[in-house]
Amino acid sequence: MNKTKSTVQAFSLMKCWFAVLSAMMVLISMPASAINLDQLVSDGELKLNVEIKTQDVAVKQQVALDVEVLSTRPFQEELALPYLDIPNTAVKKDEQKVARSARTIEGIKWFTQKARYYLYPMQAGEFTVPELNIPVSVEFAIKNAVEAFEDMDEGVVEEIDEAVVKGVIQSQPINFTSKMPVSNIDTDALIVSPNAELSISTDRPLTDEFEVGHAVTATYTLSVANSHMMLLPEISIPDISGVELYRKPAVKENVFNRLNKSNTATLKQQVTLILQQQGKVVLPKQTMTWWNTKTNQLESLAVEQQTLQVGDAKLLDSLSTNSASQTLSNWLNQYWYFLVIAGVFLTAVTHLIKNHFTDLKRYFVARQQLKTKKLSIQFCRHVEEKQYSKAVQDIYEITGRKTFTKGAFQLPLDSESNDIWKKLLKLGYAKDAEGSALVPLSVSEAKVLLKAINDSLKSRRTPFKFSWNLN
Repeated sequence: MNKTKSTVQAFSLMKCWFAVLSAMMVLISMPASAINLDQLVSDGELKLNVEIKTQDVAVKQQVALDVEVLSTRPFQEELALPYLDIPNTAVKKDEQKVARSARTIEGIKWFTQKARYYLYPMQAGEFTVPELNIPVSVEFAIKNAVEAFEDMDEGVVEEIDEAVVKGVIQSQPINFTSKMPVSNIDTDALIVSPNAELSISTDRPLTDEFEVGHAVTATYTLSVANSHMMLLPEISIPDISGVELYRKPAVKENVFNRLNKSNTATLKQQVTLILQQQGKVVLPKQTMTWWNTKTNQLESLAVEQQTLQVGDAKLLDSLSTNSASQTLSNWLNQYWYFLVIAGVFLTAVTHLIKNHFTDLKRYFVARQQLKTKKLSIQFCRHVEEKQYSKAVQDIYEITGRKTFTKGAFQLPLDSESNDIWKKLLKLGYAKDAEGSALVPLSVSEAKVLLKAINDSLKSRRTPFKFSWNLN
């Protein structure tokens, strides 16, 4: 009888274990087929928020489109924004990393991922952000209860398997409106921002003393908050009389401020001025149109005109002031005795020169030749040492040229010598980074240029005048 009882008990235990194993297989297989993103969304365990905080904006004003995914389960992969195309709108993804966090809402722990698009409407009208298909992958756990019978006592053992649910959730379309802030205005030249600034700087103070042949570089800087570099207008710098201008390509970039999490678009425009005649040189006033989105008013960004003096300003001013303020008779009455002394002196000097003209001529010719020879040696040495700015000044001294005026008679040079002269000018006034990229001038080329200049000087009887135009 004991044998029969033990057999029945063993048979019952096997039936229990078989039932438990069957239940486990059913529980394990159910999530893979039954749980998906739609179920998580319907159960309120997965949410997608897509929003625009400002519905009415100005043309070219930045619109922030925030995309946030919330889940009660951890995310396996980082949020990846899909491609977004809106007609007549510039669309840029935020270049910063996806913001990931965890927070408790009404006692429930939520995992979040947040990213952003920046939209810039390029014309007035109604715009629609289409449906966004956001890929999502979340982790979840499967709990299986196994009843174990040990020593006829009932117990519970929990086993946890990790699984991943992947799929796509879709947002609803969002509308916003763009308007022209003012009528009859060029959209391409318009700056739209809550904060903008236009400034100028130079590589040397404009109050310095400048001479013909000197160079100064001016840098215009435009900074526009909450904008993008592709929306920035160009800075136009007109030609200036008596100056040769070298305009460099504009440099644009986006600068992200990590403190206030905003983007600032910047533009830098450099121009090098080579001064070619005495007098005042004026950089004209620069004005740009700015729609201030903070005050909703049209304003102007301006850099006042900049002035620098080439040559002795006091001498030039005194000459113009005296000619305008004094009559010839008053001047003669005040300085007649100086004129008498000057007349006697000039008569004596003229007599001496007349008597010794040949000797004086021979002396000055020999002196000029010696000076030219020294300058030629110095010029070749500066070229060999790649001190091209000094080499340009040597040419100024060799030709005796101190001023330049456009339209002056040009010294005849052959094409080869003229090309060498242009090459020397570029090397002489190039910045360090640019000069290193240019082909250096050889000593043999320098000698070709010197020979051409000296031959032209010898062949002309009239006073030497050389055109320093680069074109």
